[in-house]
Amino acid sequence: MRSRYTAFVTGYVDYLLRTWHPETRPASLELDSALAWTGLQILRTVRGGESDRAGTVEFRATYREGGQDRAQQEKSTFVREDGRWVYRDALSQS
Repeated sequence: MRSRYTAFVTGYVDYLLRTWHPETRPASLELDSALAWTGLQILRTVRGGESDRAGTVEFRATYREGGQDRAQQEKSTFVREDGRWVYRDALSQS
C-alpha cells in the first residue's frame, strides 16, 4: 500500500499498473496533476501476512486540490500473485 501511495505521489504510472491485478487493471491510467498528495494514514489491516493469499488495507490519503485540503478513504483488497502482492479492488469511503 505504501509503495502504491508513493507511486501516486511521484507519478510513477508504470509501477501502479504493474502492481494492479490483471483482472481489474485498466488499460491505461492518467493521474490528476492538480492533486498534491500530502499524507497517508493506514487505519487498519486484515490478513496480508506471509502465509496469506489476500488481505485488506483501510487507509486515508490526504491531498490538496484547488487550495483546499481533501481526503480519500477506502478499503483496498490485495492478493498475492506469483509471490508478490497486487492491488485488486477497493471500496471507496469518501
